[in-house]
Amino acid sequence: MAFVAALAAVTMWIAPSSTSASAAWDASAKAPAVSLTTGLLIPPETRCESVSASPRAARIAWLPVEGATGYRIVLGNTQNGNAVELADDHAGLSYDITGTLLLTLVTSVLGSLLLGGSVYVEVQAKNNGWISPASNRQNVVLAGSLLQALGGGLKCQGP
Repeated sequence: MAFVAALAAVTMWIAPSSTSASAAWDASAKAPAVSLTTGLLIPPETRCESVSASPRAARIAWLPVEGATGYRIVLGNTQNGNAVELADDHAGLSYDITGTLLLTLVTSVLGSLLLGGSVYVEVQAKNNGWISPASNRQNVVLAGSLLQALGGGLKCQGP
C-alpha cells in the first residue's frame, strides 16, 4: 500500500497542468538576415606605362587582388568587338603588350588600329573557377609607323 501511495504522489507531482506542454515551445523570433555569396573577387585596378626599351611596349600593371591566384588578360578592339585571350592564369602583376604580339593577331587587332578603332587590354582576377569583373580598360596604340609597330612599337594611349 505504501507503494501505491508513493506512485500516486509522483503522478500528482508530474501531472499536466491546465496548459499543454507544447505551449512552452510555441514561440517565435525573427532570425537575423544572412547574405550568402559563392565567391567574390574585385576587379583589378590597372594602369598603363609606355616602355621605351626595345621592343617598345605598353606595360599593363595592377596591384594584387585579395584571394586571386592568377590573372586573365584579354586584348580586344572596339572596331569589331573581337577579343583575344593573351593569358589565362598569369601569375605576375604586369604584362607587356608588344607589336610582335600584335603580329599574331593581325585580323583581330591591327585592322582595328588602321581603321581608327581602339585596342584595349582588360585584366580579370581568378581563383578556382571564380573570376572577377573586367578591370578598367587600358588603350594601346601604335608608337610610330606600321613597320615600327610590327617590330614591337606600341605605347599607352594618352599622356
